[in-house]
Amino acid sequence: MRLSRLVALLTFFAFLLIFAEGAYVLRWITVLIFGVILSIILFGWELGLPPIELGISSSNEEKRDEVKTLSALIGKAKGGKIARKIIADIVAEIYAMDSEDYGRTYQRLRSEPNEPMRLIMGDGNFLENLERAIEIVEADLNEG
Repeated sequence: MRLSRLVALLTFFAFLLIFAEGAYVLRWITVLIFGVILSIILFGWELGLPPIELGISSSNEEKRDEVKTLSALIGKAKGGKIARKIIADIVAEIYAMDSEDYGRTYQRLRSEPNEPMRLIMGDGNFLENLERAIEIVEADLNEG
């Protein structure tokens, strides 16, 4: 649940309790409790703490789907040029995200591929070339 929805939901429940309760003291207790909960949420958001998941988390399913998609893409890249081009574009995006000027770096890599992209697009054993390309990308990222 996103922060704005959570705050709106808590605000709704606080107003509901405030108007449902008749006693003046109970209203103020509700306001104070809501203030404490809201401050915990907002300070947690400001500090960058992970959000509190109120619903069923499907992150494991999403990760599994990403792994299946990636493994299928690598399997198709063994024999096809299109899948190799997609993987080479992903490598270009990695280098572009690491640079200061994303657009210029991405366009330069598309027109003049670097060594990892040439390895991926080249002929030969695709998995060995991919492994060598990943090692080169990792070394470049650790260097910069």
